[in-house]
Amino acid sequence: MRNIAIFVSGEGAAAERIINLFNEGNRLKTVVVIASDTGKELLQKLEGKDITLLYIPDEEWPQHTKEIEDLLRDNHVRLLVLDHFEQPLPESVIATTDGKVVEVSTPEQAPREVVAELESDLRRPQPETVEEKREEKENPTADEEWAEALKIQFTPPKIPMDPPPVPNEGKPLQESAEQQKEEESVPPQVPPNYGNYSGGQQPWNWNPAPNRDYGQYNNMRRHHGHEEPMPSTYLIWSILSTIFCCIIPGIIAIIFSSQVSNRYYSGDIEGAKKASRLAEIWIIVSVVLGVVSATLYLPFMIIGS
Repeated sequence: MRNIAIFVSGEGAAAERIINLFNEGNRLKTVVVIASDTGKELLQKLEGKDITLLYIPDEEWPQHTKEIEDLLRDNHVRLLVLDHFEQPLPESVIATTDGKVVEVSTPEQAPREVVAELESDLRRPQPETVEEKREEKENPTADEEWAEALKIQFTPPKIPMDPPPVPNEGKPLQESAEQQKEEESVPPQVPPNYGNYSGGQQPWNWNPAPNRDYGQYNNMRRHHGHEEPMPSTYLIWSILSTIFCCIIPGIIAIIFSSQVSNRYYSGDIEGAKKASRLAEIWIIVSVVLGVVSATLYLPFMIIGS
């Protein structure tokens, strides 16, 4: 289960669709909804549900930064979703989810945008735990001992090779060491900052830019992937085959057709493809049985007439 928090301004139609679609499943769940003055109506609709609701007036947002950070950490939030949110998020709040922010566009596209953002997070390699790093350091492999003896940096290949490739083959050891120092001296690339953090008494400089582009930050975090379109549901063909061909296979085709969009928006892409293929198969079965039945029944009608 991956927990998300939604920041809402306005009517919150996209946020409401995300909650109704995902909170019944076991993959994604909205655990926190934070609204400004214009988003108060959504909080009233969500009363009674298993969601932490927080209303903050527009003029009091700078004073509630620490409260928001604690709320997100306590609920183990993995993604921040912005539904036409008017207030700028401080850098410290974004840091609670390691910069995972998505700004949804329309209620129809919002579930797909959330799923795409979380899928990109799953494709990224997860960092090693402290225990794994300590165990790896205490029990070095033969390749690591070999690299340490040569005083060079060595990264094992993804596919094991025997023998392992020799880094900087053909170059003197002194030249390799100098090249390593040059690589380590290059400063790492950092993502762009959101909000003008002052580092003084105030948590951030309360002078937001008019056009905030969280999509640019998300594009940097994705591996230049593309969103896979939803498979065909064949719902219309399923209904037609039920009416004009064979009823039982047609009903089965309708059931699989209705599962395509549900599985797709819940993040189960392979399940959606499988449901689409099964719907197509049962449509064909319904049509074939309908044709066979009509062919066998036609002579009896002619004789009887």
